[in-house]
Amino acid sequence: MLLDPLSKIKGIGQTIEQHLASLVGDSKIFNLLLHKPSKIEQIAFQPRLFEVENDQLIIIKARVEAHHKPTKPKNPYKVTCYTPTGFFNLVFFKIFPNQIKQMPIGEEIVIMGNLQKKSGENQITHPEAIIPLSEIDNLPKIKLTYPLKYPLTNKLVSNKIRQILSEISQKTKEIDDQKYEWIHKNLKKQQNWPNFLEALKAIHFFEIEKYFSQATSFDANLRQKIGDAQSRFSDKMNNNFDNLSFYRDSSSNYYSYLVEKANQRLAYDELLAWQLAFILAKQHKNNFKEKPKLSKDLQIEFLKNLKFELTSSQQQAIKEISSEILSNKKMLRLLQGDVGSGKTLVAIASCLQAISTQKQCCVLCPTTVLAKQHFSYFKEFLANFEVKIEILTSSTTKKQKANLIEKLKNKQADILIATHAVLEDDVLFGDLGLVVIDEQHRFGVIQRLKLVSKGQNVDTLLMSATPIPRSLMMSLYGDMDITILNEKPKNRQPIQTSVMSQAKSAEIYQAIKRNIEEGQKIYWICPAIDQQEVKENEDIFGKEAEAENELENVINKYNELSKIINPKYLATIHGKLKDKEKEQIMQDFANPNGNSKLLIATTVIEVGIDVPDATIIIIENAEMFGLAQLHQIRGRVGRSDKKSFCILLYGKKLGQNGVRRLYTLKNSNDGFYIAEQDLKMRGSGDLIGTRQSGLPNFKIADLEENYDLVATAHQNAENILKDDSNLESSKNAKYRYLIKLFGYDACLNLVKSG
Repeated sequence: MLLDPLSKIKGIGQTIEQHLASLVGDSKIFNLLLHKPSKIEQIAFQPRLFEVENDQLIIIKARVEAHHKPTKPKNPYKVTCYTPTGFFNLVFFKIFPNQIKQMPIGEEIVIMGNLQKKSGENQITHPEAIIPLSEIDNLPKIKLTYPLKYPLTNKLVSNKIRQILSEISQKTKEIDDQKYEWIHKNLKKQQNWPNFLEALKAIHFFEIEKYFSQATSFDANLRQKIGDAQSRFSDKMNNNFDNLSFYRDSSSNYYSYLVEKANQRLAYDELLAWQLAFILAKQHKNNFKEKPKLSKDLQIEFLKNLKFELTSSQQQAIKEISSEILSNKKMLRLLQGDVGSGKTLVAIASCLQAISTQKQCCVLCPTTVLAKQHFSYFKEFLANFEVKIEILTSSTTKKQKANLIEKLKNKQADILIATHAVLEDDVLFGDLGLVVIDEQHRFGVIQRLKLVSKGQNVDTLLMSATPIPRSLMMSLYGDMDITILNEKPKNRQPIQTSVMSQAKSAEIYQAIKRNIEEGQKIYWICPAIDQQEVKENEDIFGKEAEAENELENVINKYNELSKIINPKYLATIHGKLKDKEKEQIMQDFANPNGNSKLLIATTVIEVGIDVPDATIIIIENAEMFGLAQLHQIRGRVGRSDKKSFCILLYGKKLGQNGVRRLYTLKNSNDGFYIAEQDLKMRGSGDLIGTRQSGLPNFKIADLEENYDLVATAHQNAENILKDDSNLESSKNAKYRYLIKLFGYDACLNLVKSG
């Protein structure tokens, strides 16, 4: 069942399936079950109306007194209801005949919804549920809020997850327990992890009451663990179990402990699946190639004619990469470098070495903007070389693409700069020898293998701008050689970082106005596009951010700044714009003579954008971002010999952990130190960007929180594969199933096909 498509679930048609697949990654039932809630709140059960707080979620029994049809087109339909503690109105701006039938006058019904107190009147607008009195016990006692994408609703997502879990519960007795138990019983007992199916239920608080019977007495050791779990759980959830007063304290604490253990167990399951697939692919990989012959050495000529001096780490990186390109060993190397450390130049030098062996190169980029930027760099640096450089993106026309495909097949193109468009089956190379993947974490292993398969014995260079903590490096990238660029070009000055309250915005506006008049280029970063985005994503930003209008957004900031600064100098850029619009905006901002001086943006500019003339960046609500992400955003300035500045503006909700993050950034420009600090602060309550962008993109595992499980998963995967290297035995079928569950099927297919 877990591997079935969502369309197998009753009530999920093609359109809803597409929206759910977009939300969770693909149309697999299991993926929807891994979509965890981000908020939990108590539902007041049968409260007295005068004791209910405004907008509190309630379940209440009431008698229908009267229906009031609207007298004007825009007026709502109202239904008056009576309870022993007062009257209230149900309000519908749109109502259907079947809803009216659910509320016959004189009948007692049960309503669930948010009670609002307006002008002395109690009302519930568009109740979440209206059911017969006999079904009152079927309603949940808590409400879960899930991360969503328009047009999905929380009610739909929550109901479908509960529907699936109900079916699983009914079938549990029929399922062979061994199919879902791939964890050794000793490890499971040691970690106090629940069974697999119970873990899936626990992360959605399904059948919560069932577990409270277990929460009567604990030994001192377990009590301490439960207390620690409760504290961590409270930090992560908007509303915590302290508010669930209708359960005993011991019960609610115990369940928070159970939820944490369920998350750990599922995270380990995913890490084990990843390590099994990782080792399977690794042991079937051919590590050798025919040693290439070097003709004219273009790289030496290129490096000799550079107008600036390379850093020693750049020189070492080029030497290591070139040595592997010219060897009989296939290269798989990660080039790890902080923002502005010169990775692109290393990539250009590496491509020239491959071209000197009569091979073609492909540079894969995650966005069209970054691809065009690389295309411009390669053209500029190689202007004096007879190297043919082409570009392929989603905006390439059919005619241009057909022409380009012919050039690639006939080896009339030496370097192709491309986005995901290059992965399409009709794009073939005459003799691909080197693949460079920029921002490699944006691409999956299978995408990487698909590109590499377009040539014979292809060398692979992966590049990442996010420094990964050394404590994670070998666990994550044990199959790769790693090269680190740990220096900045000698002409770069450290970015001067300041931490300031948003209350000082007026002073900053005037200072920015002066800088614009002096010709400076400035970024102004906001966490949201507009107020609507804040409202739609209150599970991420927090409900109070929308209510108090305290979270800055691009549209509001543009409107504010345009009253002080001539709008012709202002531009906005965000994720809702089309690629062509983004490209035009960035081109104008990057142009020294362009009108655009102040770019108001979301984190769409976080990675890869290079405007040397930009010297100031202001980050609104900096306390809302993760430390690693703040460092990435700050790296958009300080890309020339000009002195650069970063201002971190914090709002009213700055807590102790937020202070630690902001001042860590203020006091250091060292990305590797910042990455280590970010790891130490994991679980510190980041609301945006907590996941390090340089790490693999897991469905439920978080390497900041579960990094200690990586080594365990790796060791266990090696033990499992020691006696059955292809997982062919019937006793290991459960591991093949695990690999499929977490979406690593392609690795099994690769092994099968050789």
